[in-house]
Amino acid sequence: MSLNMEVAYKKRLDNIVEKTIEVIENSKEQIFDILEKAKEEARKLEGQLEELKVQVVNVIKEVELCERREKKCRLKLAFVSKQFGHLSEQAIKEAYEEAKEAQIELALKRREEKELIEKRNELERKLLDTKAIIEKAEKLSSQINIALNYLNSDLKEMNMRFEQLKDKQALSVKIIEAQEEERKRIAREIHDGPAQAMANVLLKSELCERLITKDVEQAKVELKNLKDIVQQSLKEVRKIIYDLRPSALDDLGLIPALSRYIKNFSEETGIAVDFTVLSDYKRLSPEIEITCFRVIQEALTNIKKHSRAKNASVKFEFGMRFISIIIKDDGIGFDKENIGQGYGLMGMKERVEILNGKFEISSFKNKGTQIYISIPVRGVEDDQIISG
Repeated sequence: MSLNMEVAYKKRLDNIVEKTIEVIENSKEQIFDILEKAKEEARKLEGQLEELKVQVVNVIKEVELCERREKKCRLKLAFVSKQFGHLSEQAIKEAYEEAKEAQIELALKRREEKELIEKRNELERKLLDTKAIIEKAEKLSSQINIALNYLNSDLKEMNMRFEQLKDKQALSVKIIEAQEEERKRIAREIHDGPAQAMANVLLKSELCERLITKDVEQAKVELKNLKDIVQQSLKEVRKIIYDLRPSALDDLGLIPALSRYIKNFSEETGIAVDFTVLSDYKRLSPEIEITCFRVIQEALTNIKKHSRAKNASVKFEFGMRFISIIIKDDGIGFDKENIGQGYGLMGMKERVEILNGKFEISSFKNKGTQIYISIPVRGVEDDQIISG
């Protein structure tokens, strides 16, 4: 099957899956609306039910009081009936009216009690029905989420597999480009530094040869200059070697190597850098140590070149599962949307992500810059590692 046909089939399949996902998501939203309305109705019913329960309790108490009063009135009426010939007509009339009033009040309260209890029972049934709807909607929503996750994960997996070859190719190109850039940088440094110095040494040595028989004192001056040039060249060569692979990193480990580098950086640039290790130091795998070193090195280089900062800080924390690095400065900051390629941020980010780490940067004009890095202690498999 040709590549064009594969792409066409993939687009058609993606379109089908996307439409299916869209329909399910719309259904999910409708179910969510039903669920929210049912929950709101349940809260409303619960509130009404609580108020009604209080009313039922109160009316039951009132019925009990009415029953006692009605009983008392009946006893009084029975006594009046027995004393019919000895009591006044007004007293007998009052007893009958009081008994009748008590009976009516009791009947009304009992009717109110019955109505409230029926209303309470009806609300309880409604609440049970509403909760049943909520349970079904939640179950259906959960099932839809599972279906969506399944479809999305399948779609992502297909895309991932489809893109793997292109990703590997792109990664290979980036590795080659990075190697070539590193070679160009080293060539420039050697050409501008030690190579120029060696040419100067050659000229100075020829001058000393001519002066040695004519002007001994001047020859001594030129020899001293020659010695200074050689010392400076040696210093530059050592710096190039250190930048290629700091020996302290292999011999002593990451933290001592960083301490030395940061100390030299502060002395050379005048930027005060506070280096803090927030937990017990432990050796890490070589690929993690060189990545951390290079990223911090690049970040400090950016601070020197672009930030105009006077102070900076590097905080390093060793966790059980992750190591965290925070690099901050008090410089002029920058607009991330308009940043150019000179800052090397993409290279730093790629180094960290190769080890399955996270690279986040925040910066605002005139408010400095902060870089946050998190790398899992185990890093990645050996065949994924790109050494520094």
